[in-house]
Amino acid sequence: MRTTIALLALSSFALAACGQSGSDSSAPVQSVEPGKSAAEVAFQFQPGQYRTTIKINKFDIPGVPAAALERMKGAMGKPIEMTYCMSPEKAAMGTEAMKENMAKGKCQFEKFEAWGGTVDSVMVCDSEGMKIRSTSHGTYSPTGSLITATGDMAGPGGQKTHVEQTITMERTGDCVK
Repeated sequence: MRTTIALLALSSFALAACGQSGSDSSAPVQSVEPGKSAAEVAFQFQPGQYRTTIKINKFDIPGVPAAALERMKGAMGKPIEMTYCMSPEKAAMGTEAMKENMAKGKCQFEKFEAWGGTVDSVMVCDSEGMKIRSTSHGTYSPTGSLITATGDMAGPGGQKTHVEQTITMERTGDCVK
């Protein structure tokens, strides 16, 4: 179950700092200022060391006894934290770097709108026999993002799970060598 929640969280995180809009993730929408090329105004991250923290705010499985649900919440109560180095090449890819990582899973966007520092998306995934629908809303900048994500999962046999999370990504400095 933790793997599924981590997948939901990482899928949501991947949407955290996007500069494109539309349901087709390969179709960028850019607004170009006079005298500037699209490449000059395209969103990019700043290269460097990043930390992503995923905090589960709410976790519910209807029909599971309260005591068992509390044990699961306790096991997942600590935030998931990842640190990584974003190279200048990956940073320059902007949204495409995130989409490249997401393409490895079985996920598709129903909605994807990001522009001017805000993101709003809906993604559906099929993982480990579970169907996941994740809705994400938040803000982004070249050095980080703050996203709230709600996920509803349906497993084999109709078992349902609801998760609400906060995903924070922040640049912490230059890459550690």
